[in-house]
Amino acid sequence: MQKLVDRMGISRQSIYDTYGNKRELFVQALRCYRREIVEPKLRRLNDPSRDPIEALREHFQGIIDGWHGQIRGCLMVRTMIEIEPGDSDIGQLLGANTSQVRGALHAVIERGQASAVIDRSRSAAELAARIMALSAGLHVYCRQPDQNGGLRPLADNLIAGFRAS
Repeated sequence: MQKLVDRMGISRQSIYDTYGNKRELFVQALRCYRREIVEPKLRRLNDPSRDPIEALREHFQGIIDGWHGQIRGCLMVRTMIEIEPGDSDIGQLLGANTSQVRGALHAVIERGQASAVIDRSRSAAELAARIMALSAGLHVYCRQPDQNGGLRPLADNLIAGFRAS
């Protein structure tokens, strides 16, 4: 909280007057992150004019490299790791986010299957679930420093597992 006070140049009381408590501040931060970070990425991923393989490559590469100068990792994924299972407000927000991301991945996979560039032997739902799991793992894994440049080729390796033969 002190970092926020210092960086924003406002009093601690102003934060509490606006948000009520730390929890509500965090919920609003998650909503803002989803609106400002996640949703623009999903719009780009879902752009029907884009090649599905390139869209998925950009998705993975963005996780690996970080998006536009942001730190690596995902606030949603980190929150999933830390949150108590019974937390209904935050759990609902995370669930909605997961559904939205899965839906975007499902759509790009269906486009790729329709154009015969993504494997048709598995359902789009199965592949979307697999990409969700890989993405969450990458968000966590990529928080460590990449001292040997070993993360860079990961996107192409991951894509290879989804290509049509």
